[in-house]
Amino acid sequence: MATLRTDWLTEGWIDFEYKKYMLMAYLQEVNGNFDQAKLFPDLLNVQTHYELATQLKNSKNEIVASFPKKVTGVDFKKKRFVYEKFQESEKLTEIDSILDYSLPLFQQTLTQGQTQYADIEAQLTFAPVGIVPLHLKEGYLFLYRTRRSETDIYHYQVRLFEHHDQRGVQTTYLETVRKGISTTFENLKLTLIKKRRELPNPATYLVESPADYPVQETLLPIAKRLIVKHVA
Repeated sequence: MATLRTDWLTEGWIDFEYKKYMLMAYLQEVNGNFDQAKLFPDLLNVQTHYELATQLKNSKNEIVASFPKKVTGVDFKKKRFVYEKFQESEKLTEIDSILDYSLPLFQQTLTQGQTQYADIEAQLTFAPVGIVPLHLKEGYLFLYRTRRSETDIYHYQVRLFEHHDQRGVQTTYLETVRKGISTTFENLKLTLIKKRRELPNPATYLVESPADYPVQETLLPIAKRLIVKHVA
């Protein structure tokens, strides 16, 4: 996972070349992870950096616009006053340069990651296993990679994040089962019901991947979002 502090822009030495080096090193690592189809948590982090930089850029412009300006003359052709140009501090000018440089790079990397996410999601098959119960917020997730013929089994719970008013899925890994000709997903579900009596009629979803993408960094996060979409 690539790391860049959320306050990287204003923390420490505020110098364009120094911050440029920090940013390029971070994005190089992120792009390296994307090249290996490892999307998370880097994709979310890049999105956060882009949104924070955009907010800072907008708020900086608003602050500058709110400063009282001295009238230096009148433009009679355009019928308006001419104001003295606001003189920015050296640090503010440096931050502005860093923002102008970083925003397009964050946007480019974010777009690349989102495109890759959409391409991978389009390859996945999402389907319920067996009869779908009324209670969908807790159950099992089967993550099947066809090239390995392995099924990773998770217990999932859909939770509401209080601070963000958004749903998210919490998963607990249970086991990995080798799938043979006689081992159907319906049989796996029945076995789970017998072993784990606390869920007698669980919602169970299958996410099947034709490619062997990284589980923790890609397949599992995408599978969680698919469950949230289905439950919502």
